[in-house]
Amino acid sequence: MAKKIPFRYRIYCFALIMSFFTSMIVSATVIGLRFGFTAKFIQIWPSSFAIAWPIVFISILIIAPLVNKLLNMFIEPS
Repeated sequence: MAKKIPFRYRIYCFALIMSFFTSMIVSATVIGLRFGFTAKFIQIWPSSFAIAWPIVFISILIIAPLVNKLLNMFIEPS
């Protein structure tokens, strides 16, 4: 069986994967709506995604723990 990543890195793995897909979807949607899904889209989207991804990654690392604390105030543990 392959060795698993230690649990202490879970938040970083979560932020990496979530930020990748969020940045991909949002940047593609915004660029597509602005320029249409044309050759211009293909030209602009990769750099827009590359700018957005680290911003979203850091944002998730900062915001996710705060959201969890907020939710813990309103949601009863099982």
